[in-house]
Amino acid sequence: MLRKIFKTLVAGAMAGLALAGSALAQDRITLRFSVGANDSATDGMALGIKAMRDYIEFRSNGRIQVRLFFNTLGGSLQVTEQVKNGTLDFALTDDSVLGSFYKPMQAFQIPYLFSSSAVAWEFMNSKFMRDMAEDMRKATGIRTLALSENGFRNITNNVREIKAPEDMKGLKMRTMQSQVYVNFMQSMGASATPIAWPELVPALKSNVVDGQENAATTVLDGKLFEVQKFMSVNEHIYGMHLIIFNDAKFRALSADHQKIIQEGARLHAAVANSRKAFDAMGAVTKIRESGTRVHVSSPSEKERFRQVTQKPVIEFIATQAGRDVVDRVLAAAEEARRAVYGE
Repeated sequence: MLRKIFKTLVAGAMAGLALAGSALAQDRITLRFSVGANDSATDGMALGIKAMRDYIEFRSNGRIQVRLFFNTLGGSLQVTEQVKNGTLDFALTDDSVLGSFYKPMQAFQIPYLFSSSAVAWEFMNSKFMRDMAEDMRKATGIRTLALSENGFRNITNNVREIKAPEDMKGLKMRTMQSQVYVNFMQSMGASATPIAWPELVPALKSNVVDGQENAATTVLDGKLFEVQKFMSVNEHIYGMHLIIFNDAKFRALSADHQKIIQEGARLHAAVANSRKAFDAMGAVTKIRESGTRVHVSSPSEKERFRQVTQKPVIEFIATQAGRDVVDRVLAAAEEARRAVYGE
């Protein structure tokens, strides 16, 4: 009799454990995150993504698992489309790509919109940016969780040192296939030639173009410094990364899970911002040590570039994003500048 009672109790306990385990398994969710770039043990973007994943999994006690896909589900355009249509939960994309989904985002391509990374970071956390992100969510179903630094673009060439806009006159410059960059170069008297990335080094070697513009880390990693005599750290256009989430999927999560994911995205931004800025300085140092002559533009020199290049690009962007949007972006950027410098 006692043996039967014991067996009954054990069976009941095992059934209870099975039900508890089943409930726990049902409480666990797996989120798929993608970025159209390679994994890296040192890059600020990759480090920030991994920090976000680790934070989300830790704070949720393992109830949220984040699967990372580096450069496997497509580039920024493809992963943004996947987030929008719900086949991917969340991803890292950039502001230039989002401009195809939400036109006001194109205004961030204005040259010298931000005078420094510090001003850009202030702008990212502004009420204006929160309002714009909310408007994009309503218009597209794409929710923005955090913004982070992609980096400033700089000029290299084989003809002369660039310290002022006038120094660009007559140079043949490679750009991306974008009217923003074409107008930017033409405003200084340079010609713009779109050339695909794989063809850039041969084009520089054969003098098809005199120079190009890119982030310092790209100049270093792509070994462009090996075929360029001069580099100007003029920081003309600032690129942003955004952690985006399918809005319907996000709203279906519990309130606790939503907060944990939002916190993780903010951690990504903190890690990526500091590391990206630090790596850019390190890249410039290595480029200089390689023998390339480097000039770092002063704030007053950058202001001169701003005065010459902004208007022609603004005129084009206003036709795409709207003049009202451009004016509000410029006003918010100026407010961020004053907040940083106490003016």
